Amino acid sequence: MTTTARVATIIGLVALTSCSAPSDAPPTPGTTSTSTATSLAPLPVPPERKAVDAYLAMWREMAAAGETSNAEAPRLAQHATGDALIVIKNSLAEDDRKGLVTKGSPRSDPQVTNVDRSGGVVTVVKIRDCGDDSAWLKYRKGTNEPADGQGGGRRSILAEVKAQPDGQWRVTRFAVQGVGSC
Repeated sequence: MTTTARVATIIGLVALTSCSAPSDAPPTPGTTSTSTATSLAPLPVPPERKAVDAYLAMWREMAAAGETSNAEAPRLAQHATGDALIVIKNSLAEDDRKGLVTKGSPRSDPQVTNVDRSGGVVTVVKIRDCGDDSAWLKYRKGTNEPADGQGGGRRSILAEVKAQPDGQWRVTRFAVQGVGSC
């Protein structure tokens, strides 16, 4: 049976069943009703959602690595690459040299601002965020003593997330502005 014939058959069956008795009508005596479960394939995840998920995962992994200032945390590279990964690793290494760790977690509200559809395929997604790091602060290792000059608050963040050759999405660069920038 050709695809066209299958589609026509399905449309015909839908038309026949839609013309039957209303669903709130009692079944006619002597008939039984059976139903079959239909399995639908899950909808594909849109690239914009994959990009936002990678962005959020980058911050979660950075927060986890920040608990020990581990610049070599292996999961960082699963969500960041290029300049973004270099910035994260340098920041964690600097905190380690200073004897600092980061406790808590950042809050994000990412919004997709631009989608590059080169050749009809989404390859780059740009994100704007007003991240809040007021519950994600630096402390001296081994103590609950806050680092000097600490503060936190809402900051404007711009990020670029790209599809990678392995099919994953990773943050390639990001820029964080000062407290109060959003």
